[in-house]
Amino acid sequence: MNQVSLVGRLTLTPELKTFQDGNCVTKFNLAVDRYLSGVQKEEKKSEGKATADFPRIIVWGKQAENCCKYLKKGSMTSVVGRVVTSSFENNEGDMVYMTEIVAERVQFLDPVSNTKEKGVIA
Repeated sequence: MNQVSLVGRLTLTPELKTFQDGNCVTKFNLAVDRYLSGVQKEEKKSEGKATADFPRIIVWGKQAENCCKYLKKGSMTSVVGRVVTSSFENNEGDMVYMTEIVAERVQFLDPVSNTKEKGVIA
């Protein structure tokens, strides 16, 4: 089964890309904290190591439109989707491998009172 569930905050405000056929897509990174105790987290920070991961999320269609309309940098978001891997050859002739999450469901988790103040409606 290829299913992933993530909760985190957007690193940037998403932008919508619309194709000639009318379909649209948005991509954004989600800052997802690693499961660490307080001590482990402080230890990693002091060593200059990451305490979060930043998976790339791809959202299609009406859901992409809603993400661009209601989400912005820092918005707490839940994503359920599937892992997709791809590869391509870059200009130097090296193979580049990418792993992304194609969202099937995106849920806006910011409280209604906070989102209205920020211009985001859950």
